[in-house]
Amino acid sequence: MATKSRATKSSSELTSWNRKAKLRLEDLIDCALHFPALRKLGPRKVEWQAGVRVVGSAEIRKLNARYRKKDQPTDVLSFGSPEPFLSLGHLGELVIALPILKRQARELGHSAEVELQVLLAHGLLHLLGMDHEKGKKQTREQARWEARLLAFSDITPDRGLVGRMEGKKSRTSR
Repeated sequence: MATKSRATKSSSELTSWNRKAKLRLEDLIDCALHFPALRKLGPRKVEWQAGVRVVGSAEIRKLNARYRKKDQPTDVLSFGSPEPFLSLGHLGELVIALPILKRQARELGHSAEVELQVLLAHGLLHLLGMDHEKGKKQTREQARWEARLLAFSDITPDRGLVGRMEGKKSRTSR
């Protein structure tokens, strides 16, 4: 009986986080459209939309292994839309791991809601074609845009995911 109740709690928690993520992503897309430079990166003359799904560690691990050949869980994955969906305004899909989101929020001393916003901003920028893994210039550009999107949500720029990764790299390379 305890297993069924735990599964129900987990399922209802994911449902709640999926609702939150969908609403926050819609707000973030509206925010991104206020920046002409970001607007140019997406489809023109159509309303933008994207999907988001909040999942557990096992599911994101499977997706990461299948699509990125990395057999480990990760915090956020982005899947850009192919044509003709992109030209119709659908940017793609984001998948966020709730357990990792919560752990990162605890480790960084902010709320899970702030971490959700960080992961959504990071993923949205990937859907718009930014990729911090393609060199220093792209890393700086994505970090700058993350900071701007997060500031729009009253989140301090140092919370951005790319900036955190870069800080970690510089600390380990010393």
